[in-house]
Amino acid sequence: MLYKIGSQKLHLPEMGLKSRTPHQVVPWRDCAETCRTLDAICTSIPVGNRPFKIVDGIARAGFWAAVFLNRWPNCNLILNESDDGCVKILRENFPHARVTSRDINTWTPPESDLLLLDFDAFTLHKLGDHQHILERVTSTCHYLAIAESACFGFKFGNLKHYKVEDEKEYYKLLNKTMEKVVKKRIISISKFTNSAMVLFGDTDQPPQYIPPSSLAVSRGGKQYKLGTITFKKGVGFGLV
Repeated sequence: MLYKIGSQKLHLPEMGLKSRTPHQVVPWRDCAETCRTLDAICTSIPVGNRPFKIVDGIARAGFWAAVFLNRWPNCNLILNESDDGCVKILRENFPHARVTSRDINTWTPPESDLLLLDFDAFTLHKLGDHQHILERVTSTCHYLAIAESACFGFKFGNLKHYKVEDEKEYYKLLNKTMEKVVKKRIISISKFTNSAMVLFGDTDQPPQYIPPSSLAVSRGGKQYKLGTITFKKGVGFGLV
């Protein structure tokens, strides 16, 4: 199946459900939405003329790598994935990237400008499962991006479990807690219904809430459309 992320093409075999790809645990809809939230937080990163060095610590089938290459075609890309099937796919689709196969639980990435980690189900409640990784890798990167999925439960009323009143208070709590772990603060957040991309770095400014971008994404030649999402208490993410 041919996927397009902006100008980047991914050739991926379909496995299992038609909407899923190898080791990509969420359906195509969520992949497409996440591509746009990742693309949105990338606008918060000032990049000079030199090639930007990016490490994707859990690269899977390569959707996030395609977002990076679409935005920064000359970036220095390191893709790490422990699944052998995905490693093969990454090497086929990203011949100019460095592809490694290391266990993120024990691997210390090389130094980079930006490190992306997508743990599948990262939330404040699950921070303990990932804290040892975050504490080890944070010194290797200037910017750290994390896929954060607490907003999946916002619609089910899970905000009360964090003892906060609204989504914005949750992200303030996330900011305060993560600063102690990664020694970085939230620069920007972009989210859709099920997941958010959160960018951490050196800043003394309050977090920016950025709507997902309008990055063109398609599967099998069919363009993924924009949709309207309503958020509680007007956090301000806008359209997906």
